[in-house]
Amino acid sequence: MHCRNYIVTGFITAAVIASCNLAPKKDATDSTKAPIKPDTTQHSVQRDTTFGDLHITAIARGDASMRNLLIAIGNKKDSTRADTIIERDIKGQLEAVMVGDLDRNGKPELYCYMLSEGTGRYGNIYAYDFSGDKILRISTNAVDTLELPAYRGHDSFYIKNENLVRTFPVYREGAPDALTADTRMIVRYGLQKNDGGFELVQIK
Repeated sequence: MHCRNYIVTGFITAAVIASCNLAPKKDATDSTKAPIKPDTTQHSVQRDTTFGDLHITAIARGDASMRNLLIAIGNKKDSTRADTIIERDIKGQLEAVMVGDLDRNGKPELYCYMLSEGTGRYGNIYAYDFSGDKILRISTNAVDTLELPAYRGHDSFYIKNENLVRTFPVYREGAPDALTADTRMIVRYGLQKNDGGFELVQIK
C-alpha cells in the first residue's frame, strides 16, 4: 500500500521515514506537553509500552478502508521534551506494540503488530529503529509477503530474545480447516542492516 509518513519533533531533528505516492497530507503537530488523545469521531485503538526512559504510545484510528498510525515517543524523565510523532496510512487493526533490541546494539526498535479485517486476520508489522539521531523505518517485506501452503492468516507475533516470532495455525493444502487447534507453525525473523538501514529477514 502506498502512503506518506511524517515525523515531527520538538528538540530532536525531524526525519521523514519511507514516503510513498499518495497526495500530501496535513503535517502532524508538535505534541509538547500535550498527550495524544484518540479522535472520538473515529474508531481508535491505543497501545502503550516503555523501554528504559522511553514511554511509547501508538494510536490507530480510522475505518476499515484507511487508518492512520500515530506514535508518540516521550522521555519519562523529561516531561518538557516534545514527543516524536510518526503518522502513516495503514491497513488493518492495531493489536499490540512491542519494543525489542533484536540486533543487540543497546538501542530499541518498535514493532507495531497489525491484523487485517475479515476472516483471514492476516498479520503484518510496522517497525522503526531508534539507534541513531533519526528514526528509521525497518523494512518488513519478509513479514508482509509470507507465502506457504500451510498459511492462511490468523497470525500472532511476539519477541523472544533476538527474534520476532510469528505463529499461525497449520492448514493441510486443499483442506478448509486447520489440522488441529494446537498445530501451529513458527516462523522467526531477525534484524540485519541493509543499504538503506535495517530489514527483518526470515531465519531458515
